[in-house]
Amino acid sequence: MAASGRHFGNRLREARLGAGLSQSELEELSGIPKARLSRYENGHVEPSIQTLARLARALNVSEASLLGDERGAMELFFKVLTDRGVVISSKEQAERLGNAVADMVNDRGGVAAIGGDAAGSYSGAGRLG
Repeated sequence: MAASGRHFGNRLREARLGAGLSQSELEELSGIPKARLSRYENGHVEPSIQTLARLARALNVSEASLLGDERGAMELFFKVLTDRGVVISSKEQAERLGNAVADMVNDRGGVAAIGGDAAGSYSGAGRLG
């Protein structure tokens, strides 16, 4: 079980519900029987690597996010940036953006102090130059 107390099944269920899919719909998209999907979500069994890949593809998420890997959080962070029009095309731009975000977070008292509302407060879209 992951340190956060969430097992694979919880992350799978969250991803499925986040995609707006029922187990039956995920069965159609992935080719994995609904009964097996239920067993995964309830934590009774873990998927093979091949099945993990099929689930990730069907849900349009990374395998890392289903496994609870830190990369899942980073992938989501970059997806949000991309969706909001922020394009990073070099390591230097990535470093500048990382420093700018860290400065903003620290100025607000840390990640915990930002809370849920701050994520949606950015109204602009831009390209790092």
